[in-house]
Amino acid sequence: MTPMTDLDLSISELPESDWELWRDLRLEALRDAPGAFGETLAAALERDEESWRGVWRADPPAPRFVAGIDGVPRGMCSITFPEAFGCQPLLISMWISPAARGRGLGPILLDACVDWCARHGYPRLRLGVVEDNEAAVRLYSRYGFRFEGTGEPLLSDPSKVVKWMDLPIETNLSADTAEPTAVPEPTA
Repeated sequence: MTPMTDLDLSISELPESDWELWRDLRLEALRDAPGAFGETLAAALERDEESWRGVWRADPPAPRFVAGIDGVPRGMCSITFPEAFGCQPLLISMWISPAARGRGLGPILLDACVDWCARHGYPRLRLGVVEDNEAAVRLYSRYGFRFEGTGEPLLSDPSKVVKWMDLPIETNLSADTAEPTAVPEPTA
């Protein structure tokens, strides 16, 4: 394994024009870890271009982040705003390719999401993790996420349980900071 200090790690928020990169990473994630996501590979393969691009056209648009090593995309995550959570940010689609695990991409993906939430005035970030995904639970716990509430069945495999985790965020926004109109107002 290459020492982390010798790696060129990168993070970027993808524009809609990079939808194919997002799709390809998502399909790779679903092939690698089919029991970790609410969507199945079969369902993802049925999606057309408009469906993949639609996440950027949603109201509000969902930011998509990709992390790379030496310029090669190796990880991904996104934020969505489900009504079931009061339109508060929910981290979804977190995945790192097996060849890149343990090399620092997890924390930089989480940093990107937390920074995005802080810039937009959100006081917390939630995520769901399949309870038997011990590596993900360790990553999120080390980062500061804490379990909250009870679990529920995973949409793609009801025999698995998704546990909810929460991270408080210091927003540090001044009273005169304008928020983008496409992002919903935070609710208490």
